[in-house]
Amino acid sequence: MVIKTWLVILGGLTAVGLFALIFFLAKSMGITFGVYAGAMLVFYILAATTVSAATGFSEFIRGMLVGSNASLNGLLIFELLSQTGNAGLAQGVAIGFFGLNLLAIVKWISQFEVYQALIGWSNWCLPMSWPIVLLGLLFLLFSLLLAAVTGFQVQYLKLQGLRVDWPTGTIFVKGGLISNLNVWDTAFNMGNFAFVDMNSGDWHIEHESGHSLNLGAFGFIFHLLGAVDELVFRQGDAYSERLADSNAGGGNNIPMWA
Repeated sequence: MVIKTWLVILGGLTAVGLFALIFFLAKSMGITFGVYAGAMLVFYILAATTVSAATGFSEFIRGMLVGSNASLNGLLIFELLSQTGNAGLAQGVAIGFFGLNLLAIVKWISQFEVYQALIGWSNWCLPMSWPIVLLGLLFLLFSLLLAAVTGFQVQYLKLQGLRVDWPTGTIFVKGGLISNLNVWDTAFNMGNFAFVDMNSGDWHIEHESGHSLNLGAFGFIFHLLGAVDELVFRQGDAYSERLADSNAGGGNNIPMWA
């Protein structure tokens, strides 16, 4: 698949303009977020169902997905930091993270390892990534607690290993209750945490790290929609899976990350 970068950029800038207008008219973060949530659902469906078309429409919509997420990250960071009373700080930090997120629409940047490190580690700072990162952290702590309570003697609950993919900021945990609940005995991603089944012969580092990059670029609603797409509809051909696959360079991938 050939990336049509100019269409992705056009889609991203269109979404930024759209959400700037929505926030200006609504003057409400709640309304803006509600529109965002609905838009992400529609955009995901459109992108996933047209990705094989030769028109490039899916590429435009992928830009819309990134631009929408960047807009909400910028707005939320500004709203949160404005509570400090330092408007200059709020504007500077919000613009910085908004810009970092939006740069994912440019292929030559999104495929650059330095950018991937920045967007991957920035999940800790991006409000639209927080729900998934928080759940991942809670999953890890819960797994550690169960392993400790059982004295690390119960095979199904015992943590077998820990790795960190430093280029994307993803912490991999092999074994433990949460990891072993995976019906496919592979791995799954929860932001900056990935959980690898004890029966998996591979750590799936490149693919699961691709999901960390996806989260930074597209946000938590996209992450959840991708999970439903994979589990219920398309399995490995889910739109979010094909994007993550590009970090591993395999499968029927959409070459966003490599």
